[in-house]
Amino acid sequence: MGPIESLNRELGAEIEAIKAAGLYRYLRTIESEQGPVVRMGGREVLLFCSNNYLGLANHPKLKQAAIEAVERYGASSVASRLVSGDMTLHQGLEEELARFKQTEAALVFNCGYMANVGIISSMVGKGDLVVSDELNHASIID
Repeated sequence: MGPIESLNRELGAEIEAIKAAGLYRYLRTIESEQGPVVRMGGREVLLFCSNNYLGLANHPKLKQAAIEAVERYGASSVASRLVSGDMTLHQGLEEELARFKQTEAALVFNCGYMANVGIISSMVGKGDLVVSDELNHASIID
């Protein structure tokens, strides 16, 4: 048996052990709009892990604003703000958030994971000690 076959066999055994322990993760396909109840596998189920706890993802005014933004700005900023440039859309959102929070400025990240990675890496440097609980989100542990 060659090294590739040996590695495949070893990885296959490891994956089977993970499955047997009930720890194997796979993508679940949502067949409906995101809400407290979604359609998965052809049936309706409660979705307790969504970040849409306020129901804003399906709010008619938000959907219309998204449509208008796509018509004006396109469907993507095409790269990071540092690479391709900052958009007036981002600046306006951050200015509005800063006013709302009554603070000097605000910075918007595209998700909580990126916020944690961006903020922690900008605050912590070589030689700093970070104490983290093992139950913290992976973005903090990483």
